[in-house]
Amino acid sequence: MRRILIRFDDICPTMDYIQWNRAMELCDQYGIKPLIGVIPYCQDPELMIEEEHADFWDYILELQKRGYMIAMHGYRHVYDSKMRGMVDLVNRSEFAGHQYEEQFRRIYEGKRILREKGIQTDIFFAPSHSYDKNTLKALKENGFNYISDGKSKKVIKREGILCVPCRSGGCPRMGRNGYYTAVFHTNSGKEKQYNQLVDLCKNYKDDIVCFEDFCNQEVGNFFLQSISENYLSFLSIQLENGIGILSRY
Repeated sequence: MRRILIRFDDICPTMDYIQWNRAMELCDQYGIKPLIGVIPYCQDPELMIEEEHADFWDYILELQKRGYMIAMHGYRHVYDSKMRGMVDLVNRSEFAGHQYEEQFRRIYEGKRILREKGIQTDIFFAPSHSYDKNTLKALKENGFNYISDGKSKKVIKREGILCVPCRSGGCPRMGRNGYYTAVFHTNSGKEKQYNQLVDLCKNYKDDIVCFEDFCNQEVGNFFLQSISENYLSFLSIQLENGIGILSRY
């Protein structure tokens, strides 16, 4: 059995709407309900692509009513920590490395903004897949139940949060069986990502499910899955370091 979740990151009032609308037309054509990560208070200059759309929040609320799953994607999407998170490769984060109280504040404020816009969610994922145990604890205290992240093979629970694996930072190679999260962005790799999305929709449309169905899988053994996650993270870091070393020569 193969199940595929399509996830969109970096959704905000100033995103690239041309790219976004192309992707949404494709999802609607195939009846796909993706998981979309909305930044509550975007301050990332790289995402200031278009003028702010005044109807953005009404539009997101309409998508939620249509069955699209909304996740909170960080708070401001600004990297102000140089710490590596639990499973990511980069030494930058909006959350990892900060004290619990500061992480709690950011998550609380982000959820408050969404709630004031009429958007309810208990799903979260951090910019650059970067979070730590304090993030998970703060998420639980703020009423979140899911995080779309982690490199375990199966879903596991950490600090009361169901960690739904997102083992790849982009569109993974599909095997015959298993659970796969394909991650797309609104501001980078435009034609490449769009073509990957086209191929996914055409070739795997019967395997693409919504977030709720994707989560409907057996919870893995925490000890075994932690070993699997740590090993994959180690290999990824070694590969990244190897590429960095080779690129200097």
